[in-house]
Amino acid sequence: MPSSNTRWILKAVPPLVAGISIAAFGFGSASAEDQAAKAIALAQADAPVAPAVEVIFTGFARHLDKGASIFVRMTGEVPVEADRAGRRLTYRLSGAKLGVANNANPLPTEHFGPPVSNVALVASSAGVDLVIDLSSKPNDAAATHRLVSHGGLATLVVELPPESP
Repeated sequence: MPSSNTRWILKAVPPLVAGISIAAFGFGSASAEDQAAKAIALAQADAPVAPAVEVIFTGFARHLDKGASIFVRMTGEVPVEADRAGRRLTYRLSGAKLGVANNANPLPTEHFGPPVSNVALVASSAGVDLVIDLSSKPNDAAATHRLVSHGGLATLVVELPPESP
C-alpha cells in the first residue's frame, strides 16, 4: 500500500480504436508512463486486425480487335502500382495475398496470339505482383488499368491494345 505522500497520476491516452480509450494509473510520473505504454501495447495486441485482401482468380479475354483484357478479382481494394520494362508489364498489388496456391500458376496465353504471351501472379513480401509478358514490343498505345469495385469485391482490369501491324 502506498504511503500518504505518494501521488497518484492518471494519464489519458488517445483512443487507439474507435470508441476505446485507455487510462493508466500508477505511482509517480515514470511509473504512470510505463503503465500507459504497457496499456497501449495490450490494446494494440487485442485490436482487431483487418483480414488481408485475397486474390480470388485471374482471367484473360481476347477482343475482336485482337486486343486483350486481363483481370484480377480480389476480396477488396488495394493500392496498384504499374511498372513497364521492355516487354514486361508489372502491376504491384500492395497488401494482397494469393488466396489459394493454384493462383500462382501462370495463364498460358501464348496460345491465343498477340499481344500477350504469358500472365502470372507472383507473391512478394509487399503483396502480389501481376506480371504480363507481351509477345512483342508494345506499340505507342500504352496499356491502361483501372480498379473496379462492386459488392465488396474489387477487380483490377488491364486493357492491352492490339499489336500494331
